[in-house]
This record gives sequence, C-alpha cells and structure tokens, in this order.
Amino acid sequence: MSRIKKIVQLFIDIFKTQYFGFVQGHSYLSKIQVKNIKYILNEGDSEEITKQYEKKFASIIGNGYGVSFASGRMGFYTLMQVLNIGKGDEVIMQGSTCSVMPNAVLRTGAKPVFADIDPDTFGSSPNAIKKNITSRTKMIVAQHSFGIPCKIDKIVEIGKKHNIFILEDSAITLDSSLDGIKVGNWGDAALFSTDHSKPLNSLIGGFIYTKNKEIYKKLVKYNEQLPQLDKDHQKRLFKQFLYERKYYSPRKYALGIGLMSIKNKFYKLHSKKSEYTFLTADYTKSTKNKNVTYPYPAKLPAFLAQLGIYEIDRWDSEKAERKKLLRDYITLSEKLGFKEYLPAAYFNPRLKIVPLRFVFTYPDVIDIRRKMSRFIDINWFWFQKPIICCDDPEEFDYKWGSCNISETIGEKIINWPCVLTHKYDQRLLEKFQDVFNA
Repeated sequence: MSRIKKIVQLFIDIFKTQYFGFVQGHSYLSKIQVKNIKYILNEGDSEEITKQYEKKFASIIGNGYGVSFASGRMGFYTLMQVLNIGKGDEVIMQGSTCSVMPNAVLRTGAKPVFADIDPDTFGSSPNAIKKNITSRTKMIVAQHSFGIPCKIDKIVEIGKKHNIFILEDSAITLDSSLDGIKVGNWGDAALFSTDHSKPLNSLIGGFIYTKNKEIYKKLVKYNEQLPQLDKDHQKRLFKQFLYERKYYSPRKYALGIGLMSIKNKFYKLHSKKSEYTFLTADYTKSTKNKNVTYPYPAKLPAFLAQLGIYEIDRWDSEKAERKKLLRDYITLSEKLGFKEYLPAAYFNPRLKIVPLRFVFTYPDVIDIRRKMSRFIDINWFWFQKPIICCDDPEEFDYKWGSCNISETIGEKIINWPCVLTHKYDQRLLEKFQDVFNA
C-alpha cells in the first residue's frame, strides 16, 4: 500500500472510531440559534444580552448577584482588586489547581499558599487550610472539584473564626449541594468558569457570584471599565465554536483533535504573530510571557453570553443526564469490585452531586490509562500533578512535598467523562466495564 493510501486509510479508521473527550461540542443547537449567535457577533456587544445572561446564571446558583468576565481567573483577579488584596497578603488555595489561579494571585502582588486536598472529596481540606493560616492570610479559596462539594461548612467556620474572606472555587462544579445548600452560597463569594471544559460551556468565560450587594456593586463598577476582546479575537472564537460543534462528539472527536493538531503545528511553523483563541497565555507568569495579545481582565463577549443563555435553557435536562450517568458509574464500580477506590463523597447522603467527571484512584493506573487511551482522550486528565497547565509548579511558588495527598492522588487518578452527547452514554459504560473486567 502506498504512503498516501496508508494516510487516507488512517483517517478513515479515525473517522470510524468512537472517541470520547472531555469537551462537548454544541451539536444540539439549531441552525437558527447558530445564526443568532453570529448575528450578535457581527452587530457588536450588547449589554442587554450580557445582563440577561448574568441574571439567568445567578438564578441557577441562588438569589445572589453575578458579574461575567472573559474567564474565571479574570473574575478572580477583579475580586481581589476590589477587596484590595495585594503586596504582603496571602491567599490560600488547594494544591490541585490550574496555573491560572496562582497566576492571578501573583498579578496582584500577593502570595499564593498551597494547602493539601481532602481524599474524601478531592477538594479543599479544612485541616490543611487551618495549618496554613497566618496573620497575612486575606482570602481562603475553597475548591469544589469535579462536581463534588468540598467540606465547605467546616471551611466557612474557619473563615469566620479568623475573619478571613471565603471564595468558593466552583469553576468545575455547578448545581451540586451540601445539606441542600448549593455550592456558591456558603462563602462570601464564588467563582465559576464557563470555558469549554467546564460544567456549562460558553467556550470561554467566567463568573463571580455573591450575595453581598456592596461587593457586587464594586465588581460591576470595575467591570464597566474593562475592555472587550478585539474583533479578530472574537471571530477566532466563533470559528472555534463552529469547529467544536462539528467535531466534538464521539463520532468525530478523534478526527477533530487530529485535524486541530495538524492545524496548530502548521500555524506555529508559518505564523510570525502570537494570536490566541483560548486565553492560554495565562498558563505562564505574566512577567515571562511578553506576547499576550488580549487584555487582562476583559469582558465576556455578548455572542458568547447568548451561547451561555442557550446552555442555561437546557441545563435542567442536561444535569439530570449527568446525575444518571454518575449513578451508573458507581453501580458498575460496585459490581466490578473496586468501590473502595472511589472517594467517600460519592456515598455521602449529605451531598447531591452533579458530576463534571467521574474520578477515583486506582492501583494499576498505568495499565488502566493505557487501555483507556484507545477510546478516551486521556491527555485531558486533570490533576495528575499539583498546578496543572504549566511545565513547572515551582514557577508559581509551589514546593514539592507540601501537598503530599495531592501529589499521591495525582499519580493514580482516573477521569471518566460525564459531559458528552448522552446518546453515547451506554457505549461509554460498556467501555468502562470492558476496561475493569479485564
């Protein structure tokens, strides 16, 4: 067989493969909805659409107020600005996080302090937080991971005792609850993310929620002065939205990531400009990256706010599907005999979990990941090390050995998708059973 025929056959095989990722494209949107999103992009930014989106998103969480941003970390940075957190201050966050979070702290001049995770929830540990409090601690970031609420009730008690601001990092958890109270309503404010890998997908985006009206007013005032992403950047985002809508479902996912990889390599070879679609320049320290082409912080483009509105309109049915898939995963795990490796939170009656991913640790993780790689994009596993999305956690002031549980769990962590086109749920469960049966 000639080389060209081999390449063609390879793409045919890829196209036939059902390959599961951790990003769900927007294939369910109608052509009319897509046209409406494009119309808003072309017409320019609409404050009315953005305000409507903010009210709808806040209503999912509770009866508080919300302000949107181009990313969650930009909302986080803005909140620290209005709280006057800066040089000499410390912000406690958990060891298993994304580099954009400590990066936002460093931008203010404050210092990120990393506390270990809780093995019961894979989220922030009250005991670890307590050990890291000093007279300079101005904020505790309590992270809810993978859709699982952390022990936020105990963390709030610690915050009140020491008069420290509590921010719930709900970037990867939406609509889950502890004792009937949804995440986002426990602390002084909450951070949410709506980028394409998060619970509610508006491609990029973030949100700060609070019940404190004074903080809300300060956030709004600050946000009003923020710039928009430039028009070319917004057009790149719209093209990415169309691309993911076409390819990011199990039937075409493998082909989609293959074509994207080829495109990115070609662009690096032939382009002299540093143009971003996603806001990935924030993965490195701002002092090291001199080629950032977008403002920080920035507003959420109105056409993506409209995309968010469409996502919110289908949220109730979507979260029901995810909760059912989680129950099926847990039932299979029990049947296959490895219930002991699942975090205790999955069996805690106080918790109502809307999963983003089904997560657990497994002893023979190398073999399991190898088997999974045939049909799941394991490159998207989260928290295999502390401070993901960077080459070296120490760049963000992380000290190896300071979060032993985070480091140990990361070595054995398994992620299974819960966000997908749900007609493929049964096929995914069959794959799950095949991997662990063997």
